[in-house]
Amino acid sequence: MSKQNIIVGDIGATKCAAAIVEYDNESKNLSCIKQFSTKLKDHQSLHELFHKIESQLEVKMSDANAICIGAAGMYNGERLLLESGYPYDMCFAEIAKNSKWAPFTVIHDYAPIICSTFTSHVDSPNHIKQLNQCAINPYGRRVALGIGTGLGLKDGVLFSNGDFWLGTNEMGHIGTTHPPMTDHYYINRHKELISYLHAAGVLKPHEPLSFEKILSGRGVVRLHQFIHRNAEQLTPEEIGQIIRDGHAQETLEIFAWYLGLFVGTVQLTFMPDGGIWITGGVALNHIDAFDTPEFFKGIEASPAYLDQRKQFPLAVLRHTDHAFMGGAYYAVKRLLHL
Repeated sequence: MSKQNIIVGDIGATKCAAAIVEYDNESKNLSCIKQFSTKLKDHQSLHELFHKIESQLEVKMSDANAICIGAAGMYNGERLLLESGYPYDMCFAEIAKNSKWAPFTVIHDYAPIICSTFTSHVDSPNHIKQLNQCAINPYGRRVALGIGTGLGLKDGVLFSNGDFWLGTNEMGHIGTTHPPMTDHYYINRHKELISYLHAAGVLKPHEPLSFEKILSGRGVVRLHQFIHRNAEQLTPEEIGQIIRDGHAQETLEIFAWYLGLFVGTVQLTFMPDGGIWITGGVALNHIDAFDTPEFFKGIEASPAYLDQRKQFPLAVLRHTDHAFMGGAYYAVKRLLHL
């Protein structure tokens, strides 16, 4: 067969997106043919969800050449587990067996993102926002950083034969209690934020502040309420709109500084000369944060190896196809062995 059809799923805590991606054996190109998105709660079961996906993509899971599903949580070989819980049993193995699926795999939701950086997708200026002009070491370690409902991270290395290695990591719960910084304004601001979060009950007594508590969707709400103490209770979406309308610049700036501090922490942890590639709903909804001086001040708050870290590529993956392309690339190499 000159072309292979791969069904790719992207399942988060609340949403599911799916696509059919075509792989051309001769050109080695991947093309997204059709895609579909839905909320998990709009379906009664995993079986119903995949029946809807098949209907919208107009292809049966059994008729594809391979299936790759990137998902939040941990897959144990039978079902997908998530700490906050899914609305129904995510019993992939049972459904795949009963419906005679094509060869399939369920992987960490940021594995497809790192794999997408192995494709030509990252060469298009329409697909990424470059935050510096550093050249990529094609076989250097790279990190996909996701900022959304929670924080996700996956590191990986591309080999010269097109195969790859992926790490197993967790960064969102790293504490920020004593970040290394020299700017007294941010030192005092950081202390004030911790005191506020303790008083508000977000942090238990003596509990350290983690990045996930201030950079996730709920984290932006906490930062906004810290800045605007008497502000009415708003959802992350409502606060996001206020920020994009230019009415909460101070919230954007403090978010940008902590975002930069997180990026700097990841740089020091992985020293990724293949680049840090950022995506996720919160990151894309607040993309102006990457243009602020505060973002770069946050990166530079950790001065160690700063000159070397300035040589690492840094970009935002802004196209919706990245997860699909990366999932298809994973399937081509690990399921189809092409």
